[in-house]
Amino acid sequence: MTTLKVRAQEQAIERRAATLAKPAGRDVGDTARRNAKREVAERIGAPLTREQQDALRTLTGPERAVVLVGPAGAGKGIVIDAAARAEQLAGRETLGVAVSGSTAELLGAGSPALTGQTTTLVARAESGAVHVGSDTVVILDQAGMSDHTRLDRLTDLVERTGAKLVAVGDGKQLPSIGPGGMFDRITAHTPTAELHDINRTNDPEERRAWQALRAGEPEQAMAHYHDRGQLQYQDTRDEAGEHAVERWHTLTQEHGLREVALIADASNQEIDRLNARAQHVRTQHGELTEHEIPLQAVHYGLRKGDRVAFTAQHRPPQAPRVENGTRGEITHIDPEQAQVTVTLDGSDRQITLDGDDLETLRLAYAQHIYRQQGATVDRAVVVTGGWQTSKESAYVEASRTRHGTDTDWYIAREDLGTQGEDTDRTTRLAERMRQTRPQTPSLTYKELPDPTRPDWPQPTNAPNTTTNAHDDER
Repeated sequence: MTTLKVRAQEQAIERRAATLAKPAGRDVGDTARRNAKREVAERIGAPLTREQQDALRTLTGPERAVVLVGPAGAGKGIVIDAAARAEQLAGRETLGVAVSGSTAELLGAGSPALTGQTTTLVARAESGAVHVGSDTVVILDQAGMSDHTRLDRLTDLVERTGAKLVAVGDGKQLPSIGPGGMFDRITAHTPTAELHDINRTNDPEERRAWQALRAGEPEQAMAHYHDRGQLQYQDTRDEAGEHAVERWHTLTQEHGLREVALIADASNQEIDRLNARAQHVRTQHGELTEHEIPLQAVHYGLRKGDRVAFTAQHRPPQAPRVENGTRGEITHIDPEQAQVTVTLDGSDRQITLDGDDLETLRLAYAQHIYRQQGATVDRAVVVTGGWQTSKESAYVEASRTRHGTDTDWYIAREDLGTQGEDTDRTTRLAERMRQTRPQTPSLTYKELPDPTRPDWPQPTNAPNTTTNAHDDER
């Protein structure tokens, strides 16, 4: 089922992708590519691999729309950085675009050539706040998470302004929240480079586990983590969360707060509970001040030293806005004025909030898996196994750490349908991880005839798996 609006967006995106994929004299030239490769090699202390160099050549070619596909840990950030540098050396402006503020921040961190040149919404370009013209290259990161509305507006902007679009992502990772799935489809219409080699871990068994999760074969991966003692079972979901937070806090003492991810794939309510637990543990260890400013919508307050994230755009007066998902640390608190100062990650910009603006802040110790796609950390602690667990979430959860083998999984036996010890629990966990929830464009299917409309086109060989009608709920 779809609507006329959604189908029209899909058709427009596909048409623009095909048009922009035609040669348009945008090749940066061998000199720019060579110098960009040298700069990136000096930054990472190693030359680009052969497939990364091939991908760089594709991304900086003559077309106005190109695609980069690759699994987690394949070095997409390195290729993005090299492509952005090459375009800049050719005299063009580069702009990184992402779905959320946290993803935009990660894009800038992973590809230094885009530092300070990332944003989240096309609206900023449409309003003139960000320049987009024929000399602009727009790099869309985590493009598989882009819904139709964002991709429709972005491709329209690129087409109208004469800019170039570089879409980067992996259709095997998390899909969009709203109608989506066009990323995989446009790869059939545009020059596409694909990375295969996983460079994030040198452990061949860990690579096979990641590949198995990506392919929808979780039994092999979970057997691997079980053998290594990385699956921790508790009787209840609440106990699993409590033990996960304790493990997370222990790891932060060695690696630091920013380098240990506490991830869950369940509800916002569970994320709030995990964050409250994490804050309590930090307070017990003297890492946070006793003074607290309460929030109305959640059962915790804010303290100096807390890690927080913005849950909506914030527009400070006479200053650049703060994007939804942006993270930072509370570095000052005034209980009498009910006011906090947040120092933003990446830029160290300080934002002061009070009144209703405080309600845009939430603790950011624990994050939903959608906030963590694209992140790379030293260690990860995952609470999973519930009804929302899927092939895509499990793959993203497993592949966040820099060296692999550093993900601890916490699972509740009650989520798997039994109480107490159960020899089949890992098998049932794998069954949960085999579930897949991709977003499939309606263009994947042919339209069926409408018997009420004699003038309606009569398709042939139409599948029986979908139904379309002529109204807005077709």
